[in-house]
Amino acid sequence: MQLSTTFRGLSRAESASATSNLERNMTRLDRLLERPVQVRAVVEGGPPEHRVMLSMSVEGEDLNAQSNGYDLTTAINEACERLRNQLLRRRRRREANRQKPNSPVSATS
Repeated sequence: MQLSTTFRGLSRAESASATSNLERNMTRLDRLLERPVQVRAVVEGGPPEHRVMLSMSVEGEDLNAQSNGYDLTTAINEACERLRNQLLRRRRRREANRQKPNSPVSATS
């Protein structure tokens, strides 16, 4: 997974901390994907709240997640969890579509 990050209004130390937290969360998300994708993250800091926006495109489907919070780490974790939930729902839908029978076969004798 390739991570592209933009920081706005954060100190260098906050940016470094946010980057390591995002990378750790992205490794968890990567397990849910069949192919590598690019994730775009925008992290805005500022009094009083931090804002995290994540977006990715998976096989033509755009997934987006956003979170606001007073704590940067919590905002990042919440946005990543929302993206993870979308990936899980997408996986369940695909598996359900694969398991549906094409048409019922009637046995006539």
